[in-house]
Amino acid sequence: MYLFLNYLHIITSSLFVFLALFLSVRSLLGWLRNYTFKKMDRLLAKSFLVLLYVSLILGFLLFFWITPFKGIDPQNYKEAVKRASLRFWAVEHLYSMTFALIFSQIGLVFIKKSISDKNRFAYSAFYNGVATFITILSMTFYMIYR
Repeated sequence: MYLFLNYLHIITSSLFVFLALFLSVRSLLGWLRNYTFKKMDRLLAKSFLVLLYVSLILGFLLFFWITPFKGIDPQNYKEAVKRASLRFWAVEHLYSMTFALIFSQIGLVFIKKSISDKNRFAYSAFYNGVATFITILSMTFYMIYR
């Protein structure tokens, strides 16, 4: 069960990264070149958020209920913080991904409320770009702690 959920989490996270990079570039170009905010752009922004939510749910399942790591339960954070590899999962990855999700959710609200296409692309470029940056930064830390 753990391996299946772990692979599913990796697949959804990988899909998210590819979509995030595409959406960030598309939003930046749309903002700078005054593109029209189309239905595809709205669908990309919603898919961005849905993949983040799915990854978050899978991550919570893996971390809190189906963990293969001994001694990393929620009551034993002091021990997890002492080891860099466990601290990454217990603190850094968890909080950075939650922050990226909250940031992109706020961005989607601004995108929906905005009237002009230029502002929609600007909000999408900023909020989704920051969420993408946080995600890539977290992946970089994973490579370091590994």
